[in-house]
Amino acid sequence: MEFDIVALVLRWMHILAASAAVGGTIFMRLALLPAAVSTLPDDQHRSLREAIRSRWAPIVMAAIAFLLISGFYNYLVYSTKLDIPRPYRGIYHGLFGVKFILAFIVFFLASALVGRSPAMDRFRQQAKLWQSLNLALVVIIVLISGVLRTISNAARSAPHAPPAAASAFVDEMSFAAGISSDYAGETHQ
Repeated sequence: MEFDIVALVLRWMHILAASAAVGGTIFMRLALLPAAVSTLPDDQHRSLREAIRSRWAPIVMAAIAFLLISGFYNYLVYSTKLDIPRPYRGIYHGLFGVKFILAFIVFFLASALVGRSPAMDRFRQQAKLWQSLNLALVVIIVLISGVLRTISNAARSAPHAPPAAASAFVDEMSFAAGISSDYAGETHQ
């Protein structure tokens, strides 16, 4: 195993960008927004919201850029090298696809909430709703990431024979589908 400095730097970028974006979202939704709504008159609340937006927007955009760059790099470099045992491939790639789609929804909502475009005013007018949704999506992404990391770590450390339970499950599903277990999960060209 060789030390890959590029991979390490990109991993740091990914984790720091995600931490900033997630931490900021949690703080704004659970602390700042409720405090501002309950203590400030509307005109002061609007002024505070604009002051925060103008400072937070560049951080959100940088975090999105870092997440995209490091995420695509990790996907292109590591997913092609990762040899996941057959019973787990479908779940791994399915979860990765869900994570990927959810991340783009999060990027869109975060951009809409901190942007200046009049077309996105409806999102900013209902900031509580969209921040809540974004927070829920971010939590789901973190949970999915944990599952993906666990599967990939198991794939790296385990022998390539699937565990007996997984093999039995594949055999049961194949039998139920009327497929011989000799051909279950294999592709023929």
